[in-house]
Amino acid sequence: MKRMLWSLATALLMTVTATTFAADGYTIGNVNMRAGPDPDYPLILTLATGTPVSIQGCTDGWQWCDVIAAGNRGWVAGTYLQYTYNSQPVMVTDYGARIGIPIVSFVIGTYWARYYTGRPFYRDRARWYGRPIPSRPPPRPPRPPVRPPGGNRPMPPPGGNRPQPPAGNRPQPPGGGNRPQPPGGGNRPQPGGSHPPGGNKPAQNNRPAPRPNPQQGNQGNHGNNGNGGN
Repeated sequence: MKRMLWSLATALLMTVTATTFAADGYTIGNVNMRAGPDPDYPLILTLATGTPVSIQGCTDGWQWCDVIAAGNRGWVAGTYLQYTYNSQPVMVTDYGARIGIPIVSFVIGTYWARYYTGRPFYRDRARWYGRPIPSRPPPRPPRPPVRPPGGNRPMPPPGGNRPQPPAGNRPQPPGGGNRPQPPGGGNRPQPGGSHPPGGNKPAQNNRPAPRPNPQQGNQGNHGNNGNGGN
């Protein structure tokens, strides 16, 4: 009994909140409207990209939003919803608090009884009522957010811009970043330049003088003795 009263009070609070607030947004991709805040709930219809929606409230973190679109009521992933805030398109998941979109609860019994009594899946409501409400993140759109017609670029999430790489140069190799030098001072011989220290290259035309022949010297001495004929 207490659980039923609590469910009715929560549903009444959600209904009052929804009637006092409605945010107008639009879808940024083809997205399914479900009968509850999870992809396992029955499909209501598929909303095309750019479909206007009236956001009645969202779950914690603005991950799933209760919306009215194309004459139907259901739940859409907040990651597929944009809203015009300060004349700029923003993501509902990033700016839900600033926009003022309320956080609401999903009470399947009262919600389905109000909006889905004529749906085929309503006949199987007992099975859905006893099923625990899952808590999973919503799907992500396959492409970046689209711009609204005549609008500007989407505003970045509050809290700063994209992270920038740290300031500084690229990492240098070990040893201070200089390449190793060859032995001997690191200067390579250049064509037409100076020769290595210690002297010049030997000249090609200056050949060493031949050594004297001792036999030639003795022959000269015999001629000076004057003893010819002995």
